[in-house]
Amino acid sequence: MRDVNLPPGLMHAIDALLTEAPAGLSEYELIQALDRHHPDLFPKPNLSDPLLLFQHHFVLMHVLYRLQQDSHQSDRRLSISPLRVQWQAAVSDASQSVSVNPSLAAYYLDFGNLTKEDGFSVEQLLQGFWRRLLGEQGAPDALATLGLKSTATFADVKSRYRQLANTHHPDKGGDSAEFGRIQEAYDTLKSQRKFNS
Repeated sequence: MRDVNLPPGLMHAIDALLTEAPAGLSEYELIQALDRHHPDLFPKPNLSDPLLLFQHHFVLMHVLYRLQQDSHQSDRRLSISPLRVQWQAAVSDASQSVSVNPSLAAYYLDFGNLTKEDGFSVEQLLQGFWRRLLGEQGAPDALATLGLKSTATFADVKSRYRQLANTHHPDKGGDSAEFGRIQEAYDTLKSQRKFNS
């Protein structure tokens, strides 16, 4: 769904702001620059309302992915990452070209996804993000607690968890503190997307 009624001039304003910042801008810096220079095109949302904040983010990402898509026939490419949005020179070497995440691009280019989200689903998205982030940060320790290597599959995790739980469960005469560490490690790995696929 590409034909969306964006404020006239918004794409051009974002393009110009990014062109004026050769080192690129974070999403937050870009929002601040829009608020300073083009408040009529992209009014600042109520930052305490997660749904309005998500909608604001979605519209900005929609425009960025449209700019990225439209730049394929030009001498520059738009690099979009969580910490930096930047125009880069187009290169003929495919190994140095700007990477594009097709799933993210498809999500943000479909404006129907904006209207599908409500306050509850946005909260779920945010909670899922933080759970995945914390799970990824805790994965090495969790794997070590279970005595597994980083190449372990979730089947390995489940099998090892059952072995250790059988040995350390308080009902089987095991230590409750050790069982708690094993349970926490298992929960951490279970929450990770990598093990749920």
